[in-house]
Amino acid sequence: MSALAGPAWSPEQLVYQVDLSTEMLRAGVHAVDGREWAGPTTKRRTWWSRRRGLDSGIPRPRVADVRADEVAGWMTGGYGRQRYPAVVVGSPHVGALHLAAALGAPWLPAGFRLSVRCSPTESRRPLVALRQGRTIAAHLLDTDPGIAVYQRCDPIGQNPCGNAMLDFYVKWTAVPGRLRRFLTERLAPGGTVVLIRDCRGWPATQPDDGYRFQVGTVGSGLSWPDYCRQLRRLSDDGGDAPADEESRTVPQPDGGDVDAEQGIHPGLLGDLRRWSGEHGRRLRIVAITDSAALSAAVADVYRSWLRAAGKTGNRLVIGCGTMLDPWQVVRAGLVPYWCPRPLHSDVDALEYWLAGSEPFRSIDLLVEPPGRLSPKVVPRDRLAALPRFATDRGVLDSTCRRNYPLGIVDPRHISRVLSEQPYDSPPPPPLSTAAAIEGLDRLARYGRLLVT
Repeated sequence: MSALAGPAWSPEQLVYQVDLSTEMLRAGVHAVDGREWAGPTTKRRTWWSRRRGLDSGIPRPRVADVRADEVAGWMTGGYGRQRYPAVVVGSPHVGALHLAAALGAPWLPAGFRLSVRCSPTESRRPLVALRQGRTIAAHLLDTDPGIAVYQRCDPIGQNPCGNAMLDFYVKWTAVPGRLRRFLTERLAPGGTVVLIRDCRGWPATQPDDGYRFQVGTVGSGLSWPDYCRQLRRLSDDGGDAPADEESRTVPQPDGGDVDAEQGIHPGLLGDLRRWSGEHGRRLRIVAITDSAALSAAVADVYRSWLRAAGKTGNRLVIGCGTMLDPWQVVRAGLVPYWCPRPLHSDVDALEYWLAGSEPFRSIDLLVEPPGRLSPKVVPRDRLAALPRFATDRGVLDSTCRRNYPLGIVDPRHISRVLSEQPYDSPPPPPLSTAAAIEGLDRLARYGRLLVT
């Protein structure tokens, strides 16, 4: 794969900039030092500043610039030089980011997303996406033997007006050298690595060693059969000729329906176990098969933590999508709950948790618009009803409401909104790792959450 002329691109230019894990990393770097992640006076702002145009993916020749260990070095390089009592690693879930902020610990992903520009035909027709993606995956695997490549083709979830891309999730199959050095040097003796493992599976096929290809995603809110049926209907509605099977044909899954694109590679888990045993650190694993279970558990842990520090724990902020700012949440003494998407299944889980919890005095709801219409997406009126669970003040943010469901809201908007919340000084002392793990384990009653 030939490279473009000029110097190689840096990791921050290569990783997909508006992926949830990248946004979480950016927020985590600033939260752990007790600063707003998007504030104008951020001292380490030069670590990474989002570049215009790079949310459209990278040119195909730039795949030759990708070095997974360099990406790991860039990720860890944003954090300070001090030692930390814990490090939270793993699948992207904003609840894990809030947990890290309470612990005063870094959050780090277990891989990164690489999105490569392509034509709409290549991105929306599974067999074409597989043919094109297989070549890119082979190059990545030849360059870095310590990774696995998961390609996701999601024709239903793509914004028809958005940029066409081939999406790859690059996972470490062992602890990369620069992450290993970070853990060895920055994790305090006797410290804990908390691994968040998303165990939700999705049918996929493995054309080559280290490369898996999946059509659709567990985040769609659909089952695998329903996704395939909707894909066929989408192809028919798009005007494809009946003979054009590439637009509706899904490669036959090989039975490997575990460890989907957001999961943890088993090789990384095994290597972390060996590393922790050799260096006298602890490894605790929080496994989930339902993102709502971790959101609910983290919210309850926060409430207990705030009350133990003399706070009320009665003000709730609900963030959806990339609406996140963990430092502002800690500063204001809020209880955070994260909803991945405004889908009926996610909102159902949120309503059940609110109904079964001690009432909150105030509730602020900030929702990232999904950018598409679907029967699975909740209507605006249902979102507006959620803050009514508050006993005193409940608000669906007006900017989010106005732009829902097809508009765009700047992710920094939540920082501006939460900065107007009254300070609840002094902030509570950091949550201890033991209390966090004990709380999550106790709250595993929500189901689909296991702490080991």
